[in-house]
Amino acid sequence: MKRIFLILTLSSIIFSCHKEQKKEEKALGLGNSIWVNAKYLETLERTKSPLQAKVFADTVMLSFNLKADTANVVWNFHEGSAFLVKQGNNIQFFNAYEEKKSPEMEGNLQNGLFKINQTSFKKVDTTGFIEKKFWIGKYSTSRGNIDLKFDGKVTGVDSLESYYVWCDYVTTQTDIDLVDFFDKNNKSTTYGYKFAGKEIIFYEFIWSEEGLIGKAGKELFRLKRI
Repeated sequence: MKRIFLILTLSSIIFSCHKEQKKEEKALGLGNSIWVNAKYLETLERTKSPLQAKVFADTVMLSFNLKADTANVVWNFHEGSAFLVKQGNNIQFFNAYEEKKSPEMEGNLQNGLFKINQTSFKKVDTTGFIEKKFWIGKYSTSRGNIDLKFDGKVTGVDSLESYYVWCDYVTTQTDIDLVDFFDKNNKSTTYGYKFAGKEIIFYEFIWSEEGLIGKAGKELFRLKRI
């Protein structure tokens, strides 16, 4: 009987603590969350093109830890900064490496959006939101079927191991969106691509300066979503 009472007591305590933790996280609204520039997402939804959306990638992504007392801010998908977060009337971001009395920036939650000055951010469920929205799935090709996975893996084509969709165009001049496919030896090939209905059309990509300047060449192949 004592044992049953002890188990019930411990269960009650654990449930109560879990409930309080959930209440605290719910009230906070930021714990373990990822937020992306709303205009970037809207442009991406309309065009399926990270290249066209890059004009809104200056401050492109925020991510908070579970307690929402630290955050990472990503600029142009090219570099990031770490901040200490303090809650008050506003959510304040302090430099994580240099002690200052004033915050680097401030934000707040408004109608489901996180706002910093005039920039709004929408919540997403993964940093791989581009792949999840537009790329993951099974496709048919002239040589058989191919499966693009959430973790960047490729199955169905023996010569291919993984893929990477470009979103960082800070140092690269291009007239078309880019994706890299990697073989089993981790050697990559860069292709230009465009979405056309259920198909992704891939083009030769011609570098005039490797990694810096290039342009689309002839069409090479297509993937059609199954």
